[in-house]
Amino acid sequence: MPSPDITPFESRPVDDQALVLEMLSAESDATYTFQGLKRRLGLHQEKLTRILKRLEDDNLVAKTDEGYRTLKHSRKAAQHLVNGEPVIRGQLPPGIDSHSLVGKIKGRWFKNFRWVGYSNGHDEQSLYWITEDNRFQVRIQLSPVEILVWSQPTDPKETNSPLTAAYELFDRVSRMLPELGENS
Repeated sequence: MPSPDITPFESRPVDDQALVLEMLSAESDATYTFQGLKRRLGLHQEKLTRILKRLEDDNLVAKTDEGYRTLKHSRKAAQHLVNGEPVIRGQLPPGIDSHSLVGKIKGRWFKNFRWVGYSNGHDEQSLYWITEDNRFQVRIQLSPVEILVWSQPTDPKETNSPLTAAYELFDRVSRMLPELGENS
């Protein structure tokens, strides 16, 4: 007979503070907006505000002009918010500077895509959005020569394909390429 003090893992309440910290520290040098955290984690704004304040007071999280980031990273391997194989893989057109494109799309909302945040890698940046209905999350990774797009449902029980969300966001971003090429 199990001890009454031990709660089975499956029935334990989820620690929302641990969820916030896990999302913020999943990648090195990542920054997420308050609204992005709120949408992605499904937390009420007052609860998220209290959690972020506690994490700031404990010097685990810093608030920046662009959002929130961790001050201490976990030792586990980086795990992107959107995993698996990219839905779209393409080359950036000649004359398009990936840093200019990042500057143009970082922080933007597109139709029903809400900005979540970004992370800096060695030679690339990952930018994150979530659909307004919170059904799909999309990541765009930009390197100096390549664009990769991932999409996945936020709920594993989702029956609709995440491909539509990936292509819709890719279409919105690709519309900005000609104006960037003119300025290069």
